[in-house]
Amino acid sequence: MALSHEMDAHLLKQPWKSMHIGEHSFLGKVHFTDSSYALLLSDLSSVWCEEADVKVIEERAKELNKRLKAPISSFLGHLSQLMLPLLNSEDKGATGFSCCWSDGTLTLKVKSQLSGLPFVWDFHCKEASVNTVCRHFLRPLMSMTEALDQQCQELRDLLGRKDAEIQDYQESGAVLTLGRLKTESFDEISFNESFLTQVQKQSCPRKTLGFSFQLEQLYTAVTAVEGPPCSVDGDLTHTAGLSSAQESAVEGSNGVSEKASTATQKDIGREDSPKLSQVTLMSQKSIVQVSKAKKRKAKGLFT
Repeated sequence: MALSHEMDAHLLKQPWKSMHIGEHSFLGKVHFTDSSYALLLSDLSSVWCEEADVKVIEERAKELNKRLKAPISSFLGHLSQLMLPLLNSEDKGATGFSCCWSDGTLTLKVKSQLSGLPFVWDFHCKEASVNTVCRHFLRPLMSMTEALDQQCQELRDLLGRKDAEIQDYQESGAVLTLGRLKTESFDEISFNESFLTQVQKQSCPRKTLGFSFQLEQLYTAVTAVEGPPCSVDGDLTHTAGLSSAQESAVEGSNGVSEKASTATQKDIGREDSPKLSQVTLMSQKSIVQVSKAKKRKAKGLFT
């Protein structure tokens, strides 16, 4: 199932929030208007979604709430008041919510009261299309990983410069007065090896789903530059209508473009992303250069 371009754009602006329904944990997004809604859910095994317009909501309201006579906007306003607090809830279970699976459909059931009368609602979520999964999960997470890796590299470089600065102070005669503040020089290779060892030890799956506040902000930042969703069906139809000669030409041009793109990425990688050993060597060279500098009179920064 795919979302409309408008609803997809609204949901993309929202970070994933954790939801706890009974013993089940989900990541979720929801967007309500006066006449429609869209919902995305995932347990990291599958992704489900539902988009309902006025017609669908009216039919389901008549089926589930025969005694309630209210405008669609009232139903949706009440649903939003129930759903939004559920997102990022600290409770292990949400009162009035339950879920079940059947024939590839996730049904999220809601029980409440509206105007003193019982109110029931079912969200019928079907498996999301591959394009929706890539747009809301894969591409943002890849962009977040790249951004965090770049940030870590900048911090490594900063630590190398800080070590060189401290050594310069020490050679100028400065003395550290508080021994508890003394640190070892940063060894990037040892740090990376230790980090990977810790990651391997923490192989147990997470019991709860969700992002920290900082990661939610990063997700919002990387999705802010996303363009409109691609029309996968339209692309397939267009390709199917090509002749054999045209298909060969398209494949050939794609191959050239991919090779050029790969070559460009390699060049960029060589220029902007030096290997760890090279960065370490640069840091060591800077320290050596500082150590050879002429000793100066103590400035009293550490005294």
